[in-house]
Amino acid sequence: MKRNKITPVLSRKEREKHARQQEILKAARELFASKGYHNTTLEEIAHHAEFGKGTIYNYFNSKEELFYGIIDQLTSETLALAQSAVNGSGGGAREKLTAYARAMVSHARDNADLFHLVMREIHRLNSEEFGAGLKLIGTRARKVWEITARPIAEEIRAQRIKPIDPLKLAALFDGMVRIHCLNLFEKYRSPEGRGMGDSIEFVVSVFFDGVAQRKLKG
Repeated sequence: MKRNKITPVLSRKEREKHARQQEILKAARELFASKGYHNTTLEEIAHHAEFGKGTIYNYFNSKEELFYGIIDQLTSETLALAQSAVNGSGGGAREKLTAYARAMVSHARDNADLFHLVMREIHRLNSEEFGAGLKLIGTRARKVWEITARPIAEEIRAQRIKPIDPLKLAALFDGMVRIHCLNLFEKYRSPEGRGMGDSIEFVVSVFFDGVAQRKLKG
């Protein structure tokens, strides 16, 4: 029998703190995406969030820490997409991973500037200063692979997929989808929806069917 997880009840003060953190992150996310990391100041973020600069320092020590917080948000959103796609889609691995790819492409389209910003600037995070946070992000990325690996493992047990480590296959598929998103919504390209369905089918087909010509047996 499964036990329901008990969600901790936050105090009013904790709820207000969380709400302010989210407002600051939202402001930073919008400004970083529109102006770029280098061209955005903490003063501008504070003004955009309608807080004083001192308030920003109550929650984040630096612009780098704000940037890390945005990456943390994006990682959490990706994890939620994977959970929804795998748990809410019918069919086997192909259908579930197609649902995940569609969700990722849609998410990348809606956050195209931000995704490219993160790819350009992620090296700026100091691994010593943000070691624990980066480790958490890595853990969440692995959790995405673990979730998408489940339907792959089921297909392997049913002998419909070659017996390859399902976690490695999930990581490979996730990487294919992410690179595809970067190419699909590269900077200065209009993030329109035309052809996205076909492009998703292409990625899924390459992953599941391969690219080698197979001779038909007579």
